Amino acid sequence: MKETAMRCSGWWNGTTLAIGIAAATPASAQDVPVPPDAIAPTEAAEPYSPTLPVDAPVEPPLRIRVALGPQLQPGFPGNDTLRLNPMISIARTRGDTPFRFGAPGDGPSIALFRRGRQLEIGPTFLLTGRRRSGDLLPGLPVVDRTFEAGIYALWWQSDRVRLRGAVRRGVGGHNGWIAQLGADYVRRDADRWLVSLGPRVTLADAPFQRNWFGVSPEASIATGLPRYNGGSGLYSVGLTSRVNVELTRHWGLQAQALYERLIDDAARSPIIRRVDSQNQLSVGVGATYSFSIR
Repeated sequence: MKETAMRCSGWWNGTTLAIGIAAATPASAQDVPVPPDAIAPTEAAEPYSPTLPVDAPVEPPLRIRVALGPQLQPGFPGNDTLRLNPMISIARTRGDTPFRFGAPGDGPSIALFRRGRQLEIGPTFLLTGRRRSGDLLPGLPVVDRTFEAGIYALWWQSDRVRLRGAVRRGVGGHNGWIAQLGADYVRRDADRWLVSLGPRVTLADAPFQRNWFGVSPEASIATGLPRYNGGSGLYSVGLTSRVNVELTRHWGLQAQALYERLIDDAARSPIIRRVDSQNQLSVGVGATYSFSIR
């Protein structure tokens, strides 16, 4: 009813306006200027087609892959037993670009500077375990957990060869400096599968060596070991490997291993000789889950 009333009202108003115009005298009709847009077109007007702004390029969605599982590793440098710890890693990329490769032992890293996909520079972090008074040998001093912070740089020499170096400073715990150099040979098919293998060389300063492998006069009396002070230099050589396999669009598997052999001053320590822990091995396996954020 309302719609009918409105239509009738519109018809009536239009009729009234038409009668008023017809009643006007020719002179008055000529005196009143008619706006150009009020003249009815003789042909059908073309439909209005507004010019739409060109859309800005859409950024590809952010993709994140989280790996979680158990790993067995020495609780601290020189430990003769393996401890069960979580294996956690997070990788991110955009669109169809494959996830960037990370090797076991790299530690969390943030690329603040990049040049293409070849060069990366940024901060890196690592948390090492603590040695309690009852670990290894009774009478050895406690070494608290150490937060290591520093800087890393990596260079992809080719699609399959990555070179990486990192320098970190321990805060608390051993309070020493660590430098790590490594190379990785990486074969992959985008994110469907990845296999890597690479050598490692680690150097350490005197405070690091003394805190972990030194024997102070007090510790010598308590343990019966000869006094020993380590110096700066090579700490270990090793090998790392990682395998990733994509099972479905979201789920996959990740396995990794890190082997280190203590050398030079660390290997000559009476502590390491007594407990025979020159070889250090870490292994882990877990599931990966990938998802997108738009």
